[in-house]
Amino acid sequence: MAIKDITPEQIQAYKNAHGNIFKITIGTGKSFIVRSPKIKEIEGAQYLLKEGKFITYNIFLFKLCYLAGDDIPVDEAELSAAADKMLQSIEVVTSEMEKL
Repeated sequence: MAIKDITPEQIQAYKNAHGNIFKITIGTGKSFIVRSPKIKEIEGAQYLLKEGKFITYNIFLFKLCYLAGDDIPVDEAELSAAADKMLQSIEVVTSEMEKL
């Protein structure tokens, strides 16, 4: 489904089902809707990081979390550009610790 065809109702349905969602737009004009990866999904792909396959790790998360938009790119440059943003979709809440 092309980005222009996604309705506000569909965006809300994605949010209801997945929590935060994000739009990634790459330099060629293609756009994709992705969700944040879950902890188990991040952990499941960590073996790629241990093998030094950082780009493959991002691509794995992108493909796993893709919801809608232009087709997942087959062009390596486009795929890498889109996947490069996946780590920004991981939600981080800060915390503090104080010695008592």
